[in-house]
Amino acid sequence: MDVFSQIRPVSLREQVADQIRTAIIEGRLRPGDHIVEAALTEQLGVSRTPVREALILLEREGLVVSAPNRGCFVRSFAEADIDAIFSMRTTLENFAGELIIDRLTQDDYDYMRDSIALQHAAIAESNFKNVRSIDMAFHRHLVQRSQHPLLIRSWTEIVAQIAALLYVRADAGEYDEYRAIRDHELIYDAYARRDLAVLKEHNRQINARVADECKFAVRQMQNNNNNRRAVPG
Repeated sequence: MDVFSQIRPVSLREQVADQIRTAIIEGRLRPGDHIVEAALTEQLGVSRTPVREALILLEREGLVVSAPNRGCFVRSFAEADIDAIFSMRTTLENFAGELIIDRLTQDDYDYMRDSIALQHAAIAESNFKNVRSIDMAFHRHLVQRSQHPLLIRSWTEIVAQIAALLYVRADAGEYDEYRAIRDHELIYDAYARRDLAVLKEHNRQINARVADECKFAVRQMQNNNNNRRAVPG
């Protein structure tokens, strides 16, 4: 019996990118924040080369933007960006549903039910970082069950942007964390009944609502920033 799994070599670029990505998703780096290469190299103890490579990778993921002669900044999402992201998510997750709805196993249903139970527990513990991690893992499992490489790659390319937006939504004020559980229960029930039409409609409605919530949060954040700038210093 194998006791250990193989070690996956992780490049410095990937390690640096992972730290910056996590800081953005968790809101420690906020939309519009300037990412200073010199500060990163000092804090992370690496040279500028992996930092620059990591920022290029994160720009491809849509988490940072670069400006000539100014450097890199955490991406600020416009409302049109949010609509594009969540409409794409709907399309991808509905395609996954088409591929997997007739071949999910009891293990898959058990995974979904266990995820919902873990969400309940994390909310009860006010561990909202874990709540969002479990949320994304629920959807990732279904997409990966498609075994469709391009679908999985396309979904993975937008998932960090979704995670960053969900943090902005949560940070905007009171948010009912149990709503995601109710969403997951609807998705679970549609899969369990093998009702593709209902599943697609749930995905459409859920993503449209979440997009509206994120747009409201972004508007609120922009208003707060404008008000802070307007206050005499």
